[in-house]
Amino acid sequence: MAESVQYLLIGSTEPYTGKSAIALGLADLFQTKGLKIVYGKPLATDMGDGEGEDASDADLQFIAQTLKLSHEQLRFPILTLDETTIRQRLLDKNQENYPQSLTSYLQKPSVDLILLEGPRTLQEGLLFDLSVPQMANQLDASVLLVVRLHSHLALDDLLYAQKDLGKRLLGIVINDVSPDELEITTSEIQPFLEAKGIPVFGVLPRNDVLRSVTVKELVKQLKAQVLCSKERLDLMVESLSVGAMNVSSAMKYFSQSKNMAVVTGGD
Repeated sequence: MAESVQYLLIGSTEPYTGKSAIALGLADLFQTKGLKIVYGKPLATDMGDGEGEDASDADLQFIAQTLKLSHEQLRFPILTLDETTIRQRLLDKNQENYPQSLTSYLQKPSVDLILLEGPRTLQEGLLFDLSVPQMANQLDASVLLVVRLHSHLALDDLLYAQKDLGKRLLGIVINDVSPDELEITTSEIQPFLEAKGIPVFGVLPRNDVLRSVTVKELVKQLKAQVLCSKERLDLMVESLSVGAMNVSSAMKYFSQSKNMAVVTGGD
């Protein structure tokens, strides 16, 4: 049994920053360096946005298949955060001690690193004592934040996260930086954060392919019926446009994009 097993908790200050992709990339990197890992997601989320227990299981299975992880190398959610579980907690119908349930994640198999994906924000899960800071303290884990800097106002969130996490904050990865923001991010924002004691491990430029979705996934999420070309559901959609104008005008806009899905009327 590995005595020096480490815990790394990947969190974010807002939803959809790319935590899963970063976790997958890190896990692959650690494996190529000969480290044996466990991957888990203690808290799943289903707030009507397509996430939830099924999605979390799908994430786990995808990562397990990609990295060839055994069942023993996976840690499944101990709670799905949704309207029902929140209401039960408010009405005192759910008195489970979730920090105690989290002790299952403390079982140390013969691995070098236990890599955990946190909920959508640092505060999410606080009602159940399963927020990122709370889990980090209980598991004695370091925290890596994956962030998207939509504006300079997002720096306040990072400074607050540093104050909240303290020495457990290992550093950040700035993800999905647009080409016109790349220079200012590396020349101004990154030096500022590092001067404040927040290491920046990477600045990742925006990638249209990574931001894309397959036609098949759109069909699934929309519960749609495919009328034709069912053999092309694996095509990637990089952008969406609303076709609310006449054809001649619309074509001027459509010609400026590629791999685009158009939402338009049936007439």
